Amino acid sequence: MLGNLKNLYDCLPKKFLFFLKNTPDSILFGKSYTQWKSKISFDKNLFDIHLAETLNYAREHTLYGKDHIPLHVDANNARSILESLPLVTSYDIATDLAYYTSDEFNLFNSYLTTTGGTGRNPTTILLSNELYGIEWAHVHHIWSFAGYERKRDVKLTLRGKMLRGSKLVELSPIHNELIVDIYKVNHKNFKDFLEIIKDYDIKYIHGYPSLVKQYMEFFQENNYHLKLKGVFLTSEGATVEEKKKISDFFSCKVISFYGHSERAIIAVDNEANGIYKVYSSYGYPRIVDGELVVTSFVNRAMPLINFCMGDGAELIEDEHSFYLKNITSRRGKDFLYFSKDNKISVTLLAMHTEVENDILYYQFHQKEFGKVEIRLLQKTDSTMPTQKLSEKFAEAIQKELKDFIIDVKIVSENEIIKSHRGKMILLVQELEK
Repeated sequence: MLGNLKNLYDCLPKKFLFFLKNTPDSILFGKSYTQWKSKISFDKNLFDIHLAETLNYAREHTLYGKDHIPLHVDANNARSILESLPLVTSYDIATDLAYYTSDEFNLFNSYLTTTGGTGRNPTTILLSNELYGIEWAHVHHIWSFAGYERKRDVKLTLRGKMLRGSKLVELSPIHNELIVDIYKVNHKNFKDFLEIIKDYDIKYIHGYPSLVKQYMEFFQENNYHLKLKGVFLTSEGATVEEKKKISDFFSCKVISFYGHSERAIIAVDNEANGIYKVYSSYGYPRIVDGELVVTSFVNRAMPLINFCMGDGAELIEDEHSFYLKNITSRRGKDFLYFSKDNKISVTLLAMHTEVENDILYYQFHQKEFGKVEIRLLQKTDSTMPTQKLSEKFAEAIQKELKDFIIDVKIVSENEIIKSHRGKMILLVQELEK
């Protein structure tokens, strides 16, 4: 249901939707938005309470919980019980979604989505409708560290968005954001882009670090300066040095947060120092053999317990809160190159297509500029003919890599290159740069 509403919003002309800008957040983002605004917290003393609630709920409503979680879980024993439970990976979920899904949810009060935007296992998960409001309550809290208010402040959004026709930008009223078609804007037409955005009082930029840095070059080339209050970085990792350069360039605060599409954890770096403060209202982190393992508090449709994020991190704490540092993200800094000077981050290639449920892995291979081979490992339970799967995926990825020559192949597992630890590598590249 929620997914259909999002699709409807994307399709409708935005000139008919300007009233949404001044619509109260409680209406736009749902009842859960208002309910959770008062619950948002960094207080580490709340972890045990939320853990007990989550474990008890999972025991009552999921097969995983019935098989593994004992009776009589409370705040005093929740952590020790959690440590005794089996770890869960994206592969586990991909192979048996129903085992981890709550019996209280169906497609009327939840929706399916896929994770793994940069090429991990493209895993299907179930998200509750109310999670939409919970998520935005936390995101708005994060952005408030730079003084952001949705209805008042216009932000420029630099993410992997394609707009219809020849439009370079489009105002999205629901988030009061000026969305940029980053595939169309370039050195040649940047002056046209500037003429458009001059009509808006832009106070914030929200986007991928690689794109923010690219647009810094564009602004500098055109001797144009935006007077910003903040830059919000998302999806890609950024070093402390990169954040400082962005902050110095725009003379404003830079904020980034750590989170993934599994909706299992959120942590904010509001000082641009690479230390992320964990929201105890969202999920509980721990480190197992150097890997971040989390338990989500916010998605009742599929309560992820002991979920392996695939990222390395250090967990530290002070008197009041937990923090993550030295995060080694699965979202690397890999780029596909059309030429030596023209590249696109793989983070921009989030593939949400009708064939995602049929694919276990996909992997990019590049040996020549402007050409890319994509290897697909089809799920064993997929009934889609291989030729159709290949064609559907090629059609979707070609829209993202418009100028590239694409070759999509269905392969066996031994043709997917993995690291020495057995992890699937997103991009295998043999270019002479």
